[in-house]
Amino acid sequence: MKGKSKGWGKEKIISAIVACAVILTLSVGVYSVVKESRRANDNKNNVVDLNERTQNNVAIRTEDGGVEPENTDSSDSKEDAATGDDDPMGNEIASVNNSGTGSTSDVSSNSVNENSVNEDLQADDKQEQVPVAASVKKNPLDAYSFRESDSLLRPVNGDVVLKYSMDSTIYFESLNVYKCNPAISIAANVGDSVAVAADGIVQSVVDSEETKTTVTVGLGDGYEATYGLLDGVNVKSGDSVYKGQHLGTVAEPSAYYVKEGANLYFKLTKDGIPVNPVDYFE
Repeated sequence: MKGKSKGWGKEKIISAIVACAVILTLSVGVYSVVKESRRANDNKNNVVDLNERTQNNVAIRTEDGGVEPENTDSSDSKEDAATGDDDPMGNEIASVNNSGTGSTSDVSSNSVNENSVNEDLQADDKQEQVPVAASVKKNPLDAYSFRESDSLLRPVNGDVVLKYSMDSTIYFESLNVYKCNPAISIAANVGDSVAVAADGIVQSVVDSEETKTTVTVGLGDGYEATYGLLDGVNVKSGDSVYKGQHLGTVAEPSAYYVKEGANLYFKLTKDGIPVNPVDYFE
């Protein structure tokens, strides 16, 4: 019995040792499997995290003007580039291009405005020069000359019924007064032709209560000839007239010359001062 007990005890011990070894081996195997599994999961998480960080870094660098993310589909990239859809960079480039175009337009507009300002300044200069040019323009009467030695053509043929008199008074029958006379009155018939006494420029054509239609002609050198009591005048201010030209006809006398009868009122002045026209008749 003791031998069997000892043999059985050894077998138990051996069995227990084998069992422990098997359990230890299984435990080690399970631990290894678990450890490898955890390591694989950790590696996977690290890879995912690394990918996320890489994508974030790439996105940040792209917004900062750095490297763009690489497109895997070249055909999609071409279509996006052509249409400008879903392409922030394309939109930014388009904005920059549009901004550039706007700047060019502004520059062109500024150039046009500067040209317009220059044209306006040049136009203003021309307008300022016009009065200067007009002020230095010669008087047409400067082309005419009449001196004390020159002669006058009698405007009408007739006797002098009222003589020139600035040194003493003479009697005006129609007015029943004595007064000085700066002109002469030459008897004529109503409708007789009145001739221009000397070349010159018509200075004025006016109507007067005393002398009715009255024409003043500049002769040059300060001389002017005035014709009054006219009718049918065919000249106007600014016209050039020549010696012997028909100026008009003798009109009916005004109330100032009724008793003197139809006549031509004729006056000659030098620098505005009356002189005796008879002294100049041919």
